[in-house]
Amino acid sequence: TQVNAFAVPGGIVGVNTGLILSSDSEDELASVLSHELGHLSQRHFARSQEANQYNQWLALAGLLATIAGAAAGAGGDLGVAAGASAQALAVQNQLRYSRAYEQEADRLGLQTLTAAGYDPHAMPAFFLKLDRDTRRLGYMPEFLLTHPLSTSRLSDLARRVADTPRVPLANHPEFRFVQMRLQVAYSTQLDDLISALTNSLNGSSNSEASRFGLSLAQLRKGEIEAAKDTLAPLLKSAPNRLDFRISDIDLDLAARNYASAYEKAQRSLGLFPNQPSLLQRLTQAALPLGKADSIRAELDRAVAMRPNDNSLWRLIADCALKQQDTLGVFRARAEYLFLEGRLKAAEDQLGNALRVAGENYSLSAQIQRRLAVMRKLDQEFR
Repeated sequence: TQVNAFAVPGGIVGVNTGLILSSDSEDELASVLSHELGHLSQRHFARSQEANQYNQWLALAGLLATIAGAAAGAGGDLGVAAGASAQALAVQNQLRYSRAYEQEADRLGLQTLTAAGYDPHAMPAFFLKLDRDTRRLGYMPEFLLTHPLSTSRLSDLARRVADTPRVPLANHPEFRFVQMRLQVAYSTQLDDLISALTNSLNGSSNSEASRFGLSLAQLRKGEIEAAKDTLAPLLKSAPNRLDFRISDIDLDLAARNYASAYEKAQRSLGLFPNQPSLLQRLTQAALPLGKADSIRAELDRAVAMRPNDNSLWRLIADCALKQQDTLGVFRARAEYLFLEGRLKAAEDQLGNALRVAGENYSLSAQIQRRLAVMRKLDQEFR
């Protein structure tokens, strides 16, 4: 639940749940994502690594000069001063690169944000809110630790959007639903949350998001029938909304009504083909019903389109286990372990797969090729 986002090589942007919960609007969340895309487009991570190598040499030179100066005794003040200067220059360079990269990501992020139809004023507003929260609460959010925010940076952002009309985007209902799902999932005071959402429904602030959140909270507490009653009006008003369909299936799964959950998941996949959350629930319902064979082909098609989707490989491993497909289990486990960055564990699984393949030359060759690709990719992304 930390307030943070990050970008890493390979075009990957990570968002912590705390950032989503801290955003007052979809525009604010989009502003952070556009900032991270600015980092990616300018290869800031790779460039900072190159700069750090130079700074390490500076720091090493400073250390050697300091040692030499100390060894020279009283006459070595010049060496000590030179060493301190070199170390200070290394630190200054690192800070300068950091500030320059952040401002560059701000500038490009604003362009991306505006081009996408979001309110560019959301970026300085959100950063200012984080800065004020830091002063008020007395601690630094992770986002500001990794993305240092200076007065000059805030001023630069405000100047860039000063002449831009403020056109706030109306929040999509899905944004509030995502926030509500996270709020319920991470709540440590579930009874208080249920009480607050119930009061909201009984008061003037009745909203779909509040009703949705109350149903989720009741389900988390195990009040399945109450959760069904709370969700029913939402399903009636918008039967084809994905959020409501997923919650309806979750209620069946919680009640161990697997046949109903399976049928609902199948129908929902007709509206939302290859949707990961629906495939997950379809698998959860199918395996207790002994329907592993009926869903394996569907999972294989989905992972062929999204081979880097870790959740799909986990589902295939579970499905293969039910099918007693030992080779399929090892190969699927290898894929999701590799995607988690656990190359050694993935290699062990492929080693198991090779033993199962035995003298099947074609299968063994496939597994060996995949192992070689994994090792190569691991070296490239180290």
